[in-house]
Amino acid sequence: MRITRAAKRYSKASLEFAVEKNVSNDVKNDFKNILKVISNSLQLNQFLSNPVIASNLKSTILFKVFPDLSEKTKLIISLLSKNRRLSILDQVAKDFIFRLKKSKGRITATVTSAVPLNENLKTFVSSKAKQMTHLEVEIDNKIDSSIVGGFIINIGDKELNASISNQIESLKRQLISNRNIS
Repeated sequence: MRITRAAKRYSKASLEFAVEKNVSNDVKNDFKNILKVISNSLQLNQFLSNPVIASNLKSTILFKVFPDLSEKTKLIISLLSKNRRLSILDQVAKDFIFRLKKSKGRITATVTSAVPLNENLKTFVSSKAKQMTHLEVEIDNKIDSSIVGGFIINIGDKELNASISNQIESLKRQLISNRNIS
C-alpha cells in the first residue's frame, strides 16, 4: 500500500499528539485493530472511500464498528472526518504504527518468500535486513508462491529482491536486449 503525503502528515501529527498525551500504545493498538478489520472488509473499505457518504455518518459508523476505541483515537478519527479524510484512515494507521516503531528504534521488515521461513532462514534474512537499516528489525513473513524461491525484503521504502522470479525476469530482459543488438 502506498502511503500518500496527506496520510503521512496526519500520522505524524497523530503520533506527536499521542506521545504528548502519553497514549501512543493505546492509539497503536486501536490502529492495529482498525487495520485488521479494514483489510478484511471490502464493504468497509468501499464505505470509507465513497465520496457521496457524509463524513459525519462515516465516523458515526466507525465508532459503532469499533466501540472500544480510546478517546484519543476517537479524536484523531474525528479530525479525519472533519477534514473529509476518512478514506485514508488505513494509511494513517499504518504510517502511525511505522513511525511509532521507528521512534522506539524498531522497524518491521516484510519478508516475502515462496514458503514459510524456518529458523535458519529467519536468521539469514534478519542479518540481511539489519544491513539495510540501523534499527532493530522485526520479521513479518508473507507467503507468495509466485516468487518461485528466494525472498523479497521490504523495509520502509527500501527493497531487496532476491527472488527466483526476479532473476528469471532479469535474464529474460538480458536475452531480449542481446537479441535486439544482433
